[in-house]
Amino acid sequence: MEYLLRRLESEFDEAEGLIRIVDADWYADDLRINLSISMREETQPEIWEVSCAGVVEERIASVGEETLSVSEESALLIPYRESEVDLMFSENHCDPACLLGILLSNCIEVFGRAEYLHRFLNLYPTVDGIVASKYGTLGRFPRSLADKILQALKEHPIRVNPLEGSIPKRWTGTEFIAYPTLKALEVGASYVIGESFSAERA
Repeated sequence: MEYLLRRLESEFDEAEGLIRIVDADWYADDLRINLSISMREETQPEIWEVSCAGVVEERIASVGEETLSVSEESALLIPYRESEVDLMFSENHCDPACLLGILLSNCIEVFGRAEYLHRFLNLYPTVDGIVASKYGTLGRFPRSLADKILQALKEHPIRVNPLEGSIPKRWTGTEFIAYPTLKALEVGASYVIGESFSAERA
């Protein structure tokens, strides 16, 4: 994988180059994706096979992109690393659209993705959902997002109380265990979260 990343860093033209996922196959918890990579406009595309081991989450679209990275520090890993916090609320006099907007805005600030909000919010992220209630459980959020939401709602007509949770765990079929050390492979807006990644040219 390091060789491919080094080549992209030295040879890939962000103005003319293109990276596209052209194929994906599952093997139990492992995923193999094929990338078509054109370093610049006039070059022939190269096909690279990327093996993703121990995958816990993926979102793949076959759209031409200009970036590819592998990181242990991606914001996408936050839900697997940070402790979870339940946000309980009462005396809610916020306009539902305003409250939903605050939650969405903070989610985008932390993750860079609006679609992540539904993972943490209790019920659907709509104006007639939990944000329209006078009291209840707002949702279960990673610590960093919960802290931002608490700070953002301080000046609004709603009382919010955090309840400490635990570190996220995965179900093996017989027990809950801690997630291993994970990395995020990002190809533009597509991503794969797993334990390790390797690449070889096809």
